[in-house]
Amino acid sequence: MTNEPSFDDLPTFDATKFEPPSWAKTQFHQWGQKNGESSNSKSNTSSKSDAEGSKPTSKEESDDQISRDKDERDEDDEGDEDIWEDAKEDQIIEPDEAKFTTDELKGLLDLATKFKNEGNDLYKTKPPKYDQAILSYIKALDHLPSIPNSSISNQEKEKNDEKKKEVGSGIEEVTDEEALKIQEEQEQDQSKNGISDEEQERLDVEDDIREMNKAVWGNLAACYIAIKDDKKAVEACTEALKIDPKYIKGLHRRATANERIGDLNALVAAKEDYTLLATLLPPKSPLLPTIKRSLFTLPDQIKIEEKKQMDEMMGKLKDLGNSLLGNFGLSTDNFKFEKQENGGWGMQFQR
Repeated sequence: MTNEPSFDDLPTFDATKFEPPSWAKTQFHQWGQKNGESSNSKSNTSSKSDAEGSKPTSKEESDDQISRDKDERDEDDEGDEDIWEDAKEDQIIEPDEAKFTTDELKGLLDLATKFKNEGNDLYKTKPPKYDQAILSYIKALDHLPSIPNSSISNQEKEKNDEKKKEVGSGIEEVTDEEALKIQEEQEQDQSKNGISDEEQERLDVEDDIREMNKAVWGNLAACYIAIKDDKKAVEACTEALKIDPKYIKGLHRRATANERIGDLNALVAAKEDYTLLATLLPPKSPLLPTIKRSLFTLPDQIKIEEKKQMDEMMGKLKDLGNSLLGNFGLSTDNFKFEKQENGGWGMQFQR
C-alpha cells in the first residue's frame, strides 16, 4: 500500500526570493513616481494627501484649506504667464515687419545716406574701388526699410513728371515768388486731402526712403556693370524699377547689361527697355543715338539667337529619335522631309 502525498511534502514559500533587487529600491525607481513629473505636481500631490490625511473637522478649517489651495493654483498660473511673457520677448521681428516712428525713419535715412555717399566717393576715386563701393551700397540698403508705393506719392510724382516735361531738358532757377507759389499750392493740396502736418511729414520721409532705395540700387547696378557682372546688374536694376518703373538710369543700365549677356531672353528684354526709353527721353538726350542704334541691330541679333535656339532644340530631338530608332537599325537620316507646292511638308523613307 503506497503512502498518499500530503501538504507537508510540498516546498515551503520563501518570500525573500521574490523581493526586488537593492538597486530597484532607490527613490528613482519607487512605485508611483511618474517620469518627468514637475516639482509643482509633486507639491500639489503632497498637499492633497496632507489635506486628505488631516481631515479637518470644523467648517472654518475646511474653508481655510480651500482658500489655501486656491492661492497655490493662482501662483502657478502667474508663473505660467511669466514664462509666456519671456517667450514673447524672444520673438524675432523681421526688419520689413517692424513699425518705425517718423524719427526712427529719419535716423535710418541719415545712416543710409552716409553709406551711400561713401559708396559714391569710392566709385569716383582714381582708380575706382568698385568692390568697396558695392559693400557701402549694400550697407546703405541694409538700413533702409521696404516701404510700398502710396497712391498719394504716385500722384505727386505724376505732377512732378508733368512739370519736368513742361520745363524740358534745360535747367531753370526757381525765383522766390515761384517758390512761394509752389509752397502755397502744396499747402492747399494738403488741406484738401485732409492730411495733418505729422502725417505729411511721415509721407515725405517715406518718399525720401523710396527715392534713396531706388538711387542706391541704381548705383549698385553701375558698379556691377563696371566689373562686368551683368546678371547682378540686371537684378539690381529690376529692384530699382520696382520702385519707379520709369527710372531712366535703371532702364538704360538694365538694357545695357542684358545686351551684353546676349542670350535670347536677355536680348528681347533689352529691346523692350530700349523701346520704352525712346519714348521717355527728351528729343535732345545724348542717350538717344546709341539707343536707336541698338534698336536697329537688336532684331537681327534676336533672329540669330532664335535660329541658334531652334537648332539646339532640333539637335536634341534628333538625338532622342536616333536613340529610339537605333533599336530597329534605323536613324532619323532615313526620313527625308520635303516642302510641298501647297505649303505643306511631305516625308519620304530612304535606306
